[in-house]
Amino acid sequence: MLHELISKVDLKDFREIIALLMSQEHPILLRNDILLTFEHYCDLHEKNVRFRTQSSIVRFLSRIQEALVLDEHLVIMHRYAIARYRYYRLRSDAEQLEEIAVREYLDLKARQILGEPAPQNPLQIDLTPFYDYAPLIRDPKAIGLGIRFLNRYLCSSNFQNPEAWNAKSFQFIKLHSYGGQQLLVNGDIIKDPAAFYAALMRVLPWLAEKKPATPVRQVSAFLKKAGFEPGWGSTAGRIRETMQTLVDFINEPSPELLETFISRVPMPLISKIAIISPHGWFAQEQVLGRPDTGGQVIYILDQVRALERYLKREIALQGITVEPQIIVITRLIPEAEETTCNIRREKIHGTDNGWILRVPFRDTSGQTLPSWVSRFEVWPYLERFADEAEIELLSEFQGRPDLIIGNYSDGNLVASLLSDRLDVIQCTIAHALEKTKYLFSDLYWQELEDHYHFSLQFMADVLSMNKSDFIITSTHQEIIGTDDTMGQYESYQHFTLPSLVQVTGGINLYAPKFNVIPPGVDETLYFPYFEQDRRTDHQRRHWERRLFEECADDIFGGVLERSRIPIFTMARFDRIKNLTGLIEAYGLSDTLKEHCSLILAAGTIHARESLDSEERAEIEKAYALIERYGLAERLRWLPSINKLDTGEVYRIIADHRGIFVQPALFEAFGLTILEAMLSGLPTFGPLFGGPQEIIEPGVSGFLINTSSPPLIAKALEDFVLRMHSEGGYWEQISQAGISRIRTHFTWELYSERLVNLAKLYGFWRFAVSGQAKLKMDRYC
Repeated sequence: MLHELISKVDLKDFREIIALLMSQEHPILLRNDILLTFEHYCDLHEKNVRFRTQSSIVRFLSRIQEALVLDEHLVIMHRYAIARYRYYRLRSDAEQLEEIAVREYLDLKARQILGEPAPQNPLQIDLTPFYDYAPLIRDPKAIGLGIRFLNRYLCSSNFQNPEAWNAKSFQFIKLHSYGGQQLLVNGDIIKDPAAFYAALMRVLPWLAEKKPATPVRQVSAFLKKAGFEPGWGSTAGRIRETMQTLVDFINEPSPELLETFISRVPMPLISKIAIISPHGWFAQEQVLGRPDTGGQVIYILDQVRALERYLKREIALQGITVEPQIIVITRLIPEAEETTCNIRREKIHGTDNGWILRVPFRDTSGQTLPSWVSRFEVWPYLERFADEAEIELLSEFQGRPDLIIGNYSDGNLVASLLSDRLDVIQCTIAHALEKTKYLFSDLYWQELEDHYHFSLQFMADVLSMNKSDFIITSTHQEIIGTDDTMGQYESYQHFTLPSLVQVTGGINLYAPKFNVIPPGVDETLYFPYFEQDRRTDHQRRHWERRLFEECADDIFGGVLERSRIPIFTMARFDRIKNLTGLIEAYGLSDTLKEHCSLILAAGTIHARESLDSEERAEIEKAYALIERYGLAERLRWLPSINKLDTGEVYRIIADHRGIFVQPALFEAFGLTILEAMLSGLPTFGPLFGGPQEIIEPGVSGFLINTSSPPLIAKALEDFVLRMHSEGGYWEQISQAGISRIRTHFTWELYSERLVNLAKLYGFWRFAVSGQAKLKMDRYC
C-alpha cells in the first residue's frame, strides 16, 4: 500500500522524515507540526523546489490532518479529499503501512490521552445510517448548496415518476391555511391532480384577458368558484404568472421553475418565526462587549428587521392580508444592571411586529436564576427553559410558529426540543462551534469540564445538527474548511471524548441540509464615510473627542496625534478575539509606533467590572503589554460602543485614513469586517475562518496570519509603508471594499433565500423524509 502513496525515489527521504516525526515530544501532531518538520528536513538537506512542492512526500504529508506518535507506530488521519478520510498505522521504519477503521483510530487516540487502553465498550454514536433515506451529494463542491441539489433531485423525481410526485405536490398544496382561511386550493371543489391541472388550464385564458394590474378582489369570485383560494397573487397578472409557472413545471420540471413557484406562493405561509438565542445579554442597548454578547446579537436583530421587511412585501404580493410576527426567545435576567434584560417583552427597534420575549432560567426547585451566567454554564437550565418557551410562544403567536431558528449550541438544542414538540421546521445556525476554537477540547474534555462543560456542548451540537431540517452557515469553510484544512462541521464527523463517548458518524456533510447564506449589513447605520449628507455633525464631534482626546473614567490612554494613521479594532476581550495579540504586534513594531496610533473598543478598561474570568485575564494581559512596550500615550482604549454609533466611529477612522483590524485567532464569519469595509475602511481579517470568503486579498482588503504578533505587525507595516509611497493606494482598497460588500452581502438576498429554504425543506419533510426523520429523532 505504501508504494501507492510514496514513490520509490522518495522512499529513503520519507523514512528519515518519519523518524523525525516519531522523535517529537508531543504525542499528537497537527498538520502544521508535520509540515514544519518537513520544511526543517528540506532545509537541513538542502532539498530543491521540486522536492519541496511536488514530491509524493509533500503530497502525502500535506493531506495529514493529525498523527499520533504511539509506541513503534505513527497513526495517521489522512484527508484524501474534502470530508473524506482514511486512517493508517505506519511502522516507525516506514516499512509497513496498514489501513485501520475509524473506530480503531479513535480507540488509539483515547489511549494516547489516557495513557492506558481505552474502555472496551464506550458509548458509540453513529448517525450515518439515518441518512439512507435521502439522496446524498457526490461532488464536495456542491456541499453548502443543499437547496440547489434538492431542487434538481425533486425535478428529476418528478420527471421519472410524474404521477406520484404530482399527487404528493397536490396533497401538500391542499394542506395550507391561515387563521381558518384555506389557501391556494379548495379540496372540496378540486379533488385530485388531474382536476387541479384542468382547472389551471381553464383559468389561465380567462386571466389573460384581464389587465395585469387588476386587483385580486376583482377576480377572486371567479377563482373561488373554480376552486382557487387566496395566495396565488395580489393582481391578475401575478396570479397568471404564478399559475403558468406551475403549469410549465408540471409539463417540463426544472430547478429554476420549482424555485420560482415556491418563492411566489404561501406553501407554507411563513409569517410567524421564532428565533432562539438563550445565552448572553440579549438586548438592544448597553449590552455589546459584555461577556458572550457581540456579533450574534447584532446578527439576530438585523435578521429580524430584514425578514420582516421581506415577509411584508412577499405576503402582500401573494394577495394575503397577514401581519408577519417574529419573536426572539432569550433569557430573562432579573439582575439586569443597566440593561433591559429584566423586561419580559420588548419591541425591536425598526420593526412593526418584532419582539424580544424573555423567559427565565429556573433551577431544580423552580426558582428563577437571578444573575447572568456564562454560555458554558447554561446547560442545566435549557430543558425547563424550552418547556416555558413553548407555552409563551403558543400564547404570543396564538398557535404554532411556522419556522424555528436556533442560534449557537444552546439555542439550537432548545430549537430541537421545540421543533419536536410543535412539529415545526427547524433551522440551525451555529455562528461558531467551540470544538474547533479550543484546540484538543474533545480529547482533554475531562480537564476542561468544570469550567467549559464541553461534553454537554458537543453532544448538543451533534443532536441539533442531525435533528434540524436545514442548516445555514455564513461561509463554505464553516462546513468543509479548505482543500487543506478541516471545517468546523467537518470536525464533528469522527471524534472521541475519552472514557465517555466515541462518535464514528456525527454528521453527514454530504446530506443536502447545508446552505451557505452570508448575512448582510444594515445600510441605514453603515455607509461610506464620503456620504456626508447622511452624517450628523453632533455625532461626529462627540466621537472625534471620545476617540482622540477626551479624558474620562471609562477611557484609558493619552491624547492622540490626528496626523497619525489610526489602527482601529472592536471586539470582546476574550482569548479567541486576540486583542492582546494586536497590542503586542503594535508594541513590537517601530514602524507602526512611528506612523500609527492604536484605538481599541473592547468591553471595559476595568477588570473588576467583568464577571467573566477569561475576559479579566485578557484585560490584565493587555495592561501588562501596554506597560512592557510603553504604549500608554500611543493608544486609546474605549469601552464597547453602542451599535447605533459604530457606523460613525468607522467613518471617523476613515476620515483620518485609518484601517480596521480584526485580529481574531479564528473568526467564523466577521460582521465587523462587513461593517468596516462598507464604511470605507481598508480592512485586515484573519486568514483562519470566514474572512476568506469576504475579503479578496490585496484587492478589497487583506487576510493576515494572526497566530503570532510579528506576523500581524508585518502585514500592517507593509500596508502603511505602501500608503506613504503610493498615492491613492488607501482610496483604491477602500473603494474596492465598499463595492465588494454592496455586491455580495445584503440582508435582502439573505431573507429571500432563508424563506425559500423554509418552504422547500417543509415540502421535503412532508413528501420524502418524514418517517426516516422520526427514526433519527428517536435515536437522538
